[in-house]
Amino acid sequence: MTDECLCRAFCVCTIIAVAALFPLYIIFQTVTMTPSGPHFYINEFYVPALDLSQHTASNNNNNQTVVINPCLFLDLAFVNIMLKQTVHYGDVNITLSHGRKAVASYVVHTFVQEHRGVEYRREVVESRGVPWESTKKAVSNGSTVVFRVDLATLVKFHSLNTKKKDVRIGADVEVDGTGLKLKREDIRLDSAASRRGVGIFVLFLSLLVTRPCF
Repeated sequence: MTDECLCRAFCVCTIIAVAALFPLYIIFQTVTMTPSGPHFYINEFYVPALDLSQHTASNNNNNQTVVINPCLFLDLAFVNIMLKQTVHYGDVNITLSHGRKAVASYVVHTFVQEHRGVEYRREVVESRGVPWESTKKAVSNGSTVVFRVDLATLVKFHSLNTKKKDVRIGADVEVDGTGLKLKREDIRLDSAASRRGVGIFVLFLSLLVTRPCF
């Protein structure tokens, strides 16, 4: 058998292996990495300082914009989709960021949620370190500003003999000149680790398929 035939046979076998293993990988990701039970959504997100309908005042002494309201308004929805499982939440730590910098944080204290229940937790937090001048300029020009919401907590299911599950999820939120999130639908917080796992797997498969034949 010539080297060319061996090369073709290798490539065909690789493609078959990829087609067979990828569904198994998806199942593995679903079972092991996607948080089972509760889902978490950003129902409302409002930044008054970026609401162009609101007035801002100017400080004549230092010629800088004075933000009337630097607070962030956040409404989170905790949705227990499980049929017969009560969920016990530990303290839920919420961190809000702009760019790579945390600008606000707060804690939703431990609570219990019945099956098929929906709990809303609304909070107003004062932000620190947001570059309001540049962000307001961005939305004034028709662009959007991105904030990040990260959630970390421990959950335990009442009728299952399981250990507490560590949940660390997050989502980006685009805000426009209304001060509201651009996406009017609820934004689901998900696992960044899961997305990284898929990316690494796809990269591995790409390298495998495109491996030079020798």
